[in-house]
Amino acid sequence: MKKQFRFAIVAAALAAMTSCSDDSTPSVDPDVRLQDQAYAAAKIVADGAGTGAVEADLAFAVDLDYTSMAAPTTYDLELTEGLLTDEQLSWSGNVSISGAIKVPAGKTLEIAAGTHIFAKNEGDQPSGAYLMVLKGAMINAVGTADNMIVFTSELKAPGAWGGVLVNGAAPINNGDDNGEASPEVDSGVKYGGSNASDNSGTLSYVRVEYTGFKYNDESEHNGFTFSGVGSGTTLSNLQAWKGTDDGLEWFGGTVNGTNLVSTGNEDDSFDWAHGFVGNLTNLKVEHDNSREFDKAFEIDNNSKNNSAEPYSNATVKNVTVMGVAGETTAFRVREGAKGTFENLKVMNAKKGFDIHNDVTIQNVLDDAVVVSKYTVEDVAAESVVVYVDDCEDCE
Repeated sequence: MKKQFRFAIVAAALAAMTSCSDDSTPSVDPDVRLQDQAYAAAKIVADGAGTGAVEADLAFAVDLDYTSMAAPTTYDLELTEGLLTDEQLSWSGNVSISGAIKVPAGKTLEIAAGTHIFAKNEGDQPSGAYLMVLKGAMINAVGTADNMIVFTSELKAPGAWGGVLVNGAAPINNGDDNGEASPEVDSGVKYGGSNASDNSGTLSYVRVEYTGFKYNDESEHNGFTFSGVGSGTTLSNLQAWKGTDDGLEWFGGTVNGTNLVSTGNEDDSFDWAHGFVGNLTNLKVEHDNSREFDKAFEIDNNSKNNSAEPYSNATVKNVTVMGVAGETTAFRVREGAKGTFENLKVMNAKKGFDIHNDVTIQNVLDDAVVVSKYTVEDVAAESVVVYVDDCEDCE
């Protein structure tokens, strides 16, 4: 009955939208709900042309059943909470970290291929350790497909430690009068600014494991967090594996990324907001049906002002979502976000595109959210695209 009711509404909306004035310009009935105008417009359709990610380029990524390297008995370098000194800016071998390790502005952290970084854990207790690159600092962590740089923990359990956080000076839409904001984990740190081409260094062939440390009742660490990171930064061949929060998240910024994988993370696999406008190419999500998870992609603009500028407006190409039938939402786009999405393959999902909020739906109608080459497998026909407008009193 619900399906029949929806189809009847959509048919009525289609009739309203296609009624023409004397100059043959389509008109829209303002009394028709925005979500039904979107259904009738059929801007997003599964055309079966999407082939998804190029799997050969993601061969560096480990599977869900991968066994992580055990902690060594001794370390080549042991670091405790605080700003890194000049003597601590070169890492190789096995490294241990405790507390918040920060790369100071004006300095560059170099991490050699094959380095394993272990968050120290006391017994079976999670650790608040994490690595943060401050605004104005850089990181050059360049591994290879056969010799990855790995951030992990002594305690081999999801949520065992923080993650890797990079702060840059690129534009955001949630900043103060200086265009800056603070990351959730440290109110004394700033990110964001006006330098779209800001360079925070290079992360390539890097995997983070078991992240998601919960630092208060409502907030957890992601695997990778990129806040106001500029397009001068290089992100490639990265994997977030079995964390308890988001795999990779962007807060504003202009950085591009290629060959990015999120595997078995419990919250959103990929997440961005606050004016992120980068290009992301060749992405893969795999949900773990033995653990909790949220969306494959959660794409927002600004919850306090859906029309805040710069709009989140990423270009996303070559994506595979391997979900769990009846549970996975592949793409939730909301809070005014825009974007271009091309060559997508969604398998085993409850929903394909889940579009929320009036500003976002209007973006679809205005061709500011564009989806092309979109294939679904084992997704119910009525859930290939779903719209939810802001009308709270409507049925």
